[in-house]
Amino acid sequence: MANILIVDDDPTIVHLLTNLIDSFGETPITAMQGSNFFQIIEEESIDLILLDIYMPIVNGLTLIRQLKSNNAYQHIPVIMITGMDNLNMMTECFEAGAADFITKPFSPVVLQARLTSILERQKDIIRLQQEIAERKKAEISLRKLSVAMEQSPNILFLTDERYRIEYANPQCIQITGYQLDEILGRSPQIFQADSEKTNTYDKIFKTMSKTEIWKGEICNQKKDGTLFWVSCSISPVLNEDRQVTHFLSIQEDISDRIKADNILAQKTESLKISENRLRMIIEATSDGIVVVGQDKVIHFVNPATENLLGKTAKNLVGQIFKYPLIPNKMTEIKIERTNQSDIVADLRVVKTETDDGLVWVASIRDISNKWETTQNPSTQSTQSELPQNTPIVKAPSSTELQNEPIHNEHVQNIHTGIVSNMSHEFRTPMHAILSFANFGIKKIQDVSREKLLHYFEQIKLSANRLMPLINDLLELYNLESGKRLLTTRPQDILPIILLVIQEQQIVANEKQIKISLIPPECKTTVTINKNSMIKVVRNIVRNAIQFSGQKTEIEITIGCKRNYLEICISDEGVGIPEKDIQHIFSKFYQCEQSRPYDGSTGIGLAICKHIIIEHNGKIWAQNNIDKGASIYFTLPVASV
Repeated sequence: MANILIVDDDPTIVHLLTNLIDSFGETPITAMQGSNFFQIIEEESIDLILLDIYMPIVNGLTLIRQLKSNNAYQHIPVIMITGMDNLNMMTECFEAGAADFITKPFSPVVLQARLTSILERQKDIIRLQQEIAERKKAEISLRKLSVAMEQSPNILFLTDERYRIEYANPQCIQITGYQLDEILGRSPQIFQADSEKTNTYDKIFKTMSKTEIWKGEICNQKKDGTLFWVSCSISPVLNEDRQVTHFLSIQEDISDRIKADNILAQKTESLKISENRLRMIIEATSDGIVVVGQDKVIHFVNPATENLLGKTAKNLVGQIFKYPLIPNKMTEIKIERTNQSDIVADLRVVKTETDDGLVWVASIRDISNKWETTQNPSTQSTQSELPQNTPIVKAPSSTELQNEPIHNEHVQNIHTGIVSNMSHEFRTPMHAILSFANFGIKKIQDVSREKLLHYFEQIKLSANRLMPLINDLLELYNLESGKRLLTTRPQDILPIILLVIQEQQIVANEKQIKISLIPPECKTTVTINKNSMIKVVRNIVRNAIQFSGQKTEIEITIGCKRNYLEICISDEGVGIPEKDIQHIFSKFYQCEQSRPYDGSTGIGLAICKHIIIEHNGKIWAQNNIDKGASIYFTLPVASV
């Protein structure tokens, strides 16, 4: 059913045409005198227009010219209606773009024939346009597919149903060393290694079903006899009748991976042998071996340690190591044992790095016989018989252990929390990188490619977390050392602020925080380095978001004082403790609001301060009267 628009100033004609079109099974829509002609076309989907030439307000020739000049509506066919059979007028209508011409009075039969003919022709045009569009779309897809196949880094070749090669991409020619005319019409067996005892490719093709895709690894041979391994995927190509017409083979050269796997397997086997030897040595040695974590908790003991300490591994692992851990220095200790005589031992400690972090490896050697020989070969030495100046260290009691002074390496000072946080920020992603890399190396032969991809994704994620911190440290170093000179030029700071607002609003939306810029009433052109100023605004806005609560607002204002532009970024957050307000721009400084491990390292505002000073400006902070805090900074106004 077509929508036909009737445009005529004669109500009788409009009524007649409406009834006739309705009787034809089409939908009539009327527009008296053409005043609302284009409004109707915009609101309705019009398939054909019956347009009177002579109308008092605007004539039909004017309307059809306006219609045909509009790209959106020029496709709508128009039949002109007139009461005069004037050849010149008919010619003018056709030149204006009319599809047909009828005169009053008109025959219903003729009118229906004209309408049907034009509507059918219009359907054919639309159908043809759709076919052309689909063909163009198909051509574009084929062109993309052709480019993808030609530029693919993998070997691609297409065979017919009898397994004869019809197409091979450039990578196939480059890797195999054959020329195209040497491959076309040949079986893929031309690539098979001489060492293969069966016709691998023929066997694969013959066992495949219409819907099955074969995947596996094949050993191929280049024209010069060089062997190479490929990860192969062979798919059947079906026609409209679901009959196999071709086979598409996609092969990835994995020779390097196979070599790496073989080397890794050899190294893994060597590592296992080394581990077994090391385990045998550790278990057979008479010296006690103890692995102690940074928390002084025992992680591992060998059998000799059980004998020396008079306790089983079950009772030792997980307990506090009671003796001093002084790296690269020998200490003589006295070991008190239950139900056994006490002994004197040498304690040597080495600090080392493992997948689980830093650990101490302690070696304990019984030297009681040494003391017996020195004092009295015929008697057993006791603690009372040892020389007064012998540096024996007795294991402390549990109460003494709780009150034990902190080791020099852990001396607490004003930067203890900062150093701990920085260490965490570095070590956490680095530990993840090392761990997942280690998993990948150890399990490359046992896990799926999806699992290996997961390992790589975790490595990338951790590296992306680590890089901003490293970049900030390098940025601070370059600024402090004067190794980087900022290139400045006069430019408007407003686009920079708007860019940061747009960027950070995405983060702020998670806490329903609104970031707004109050339109300035002064010129905002300053002499700055654009990238550095983006860092300043971004750091301050990030801090404002971090220390603001839900559903609050961050407001940015710009004012002019003498020859300086003053920018203020104000939040409604927790504010800054008065004792910290003078120090927040110092490097590595964190105030009380910075909870441990919240990702803040005290570098951002220090970088801001250096950048602003480099621009001959000032930066400071102050608490708001009601709530929150404001960061101010000034920049010299650019001279005109």
